[in-house]
Amino acid sequence: MDENKVEERPAEFWRRVYIAVIVWTFVVVTLLWAFSRYFS
Repeated sequence: MDENKVEERPAEFWRRVYIAVIVWTFVVVTLLWAFSRYFS
């Protein structure tokens, strides 16, 4: 009975994490592109 053991997350949780990471990456890249266009 190890109380510090991390329990497994369901596949749906990780699918939402992956989607969130992809969306945030797209948003950050788009904002950086727009920011660079503003100064050029």
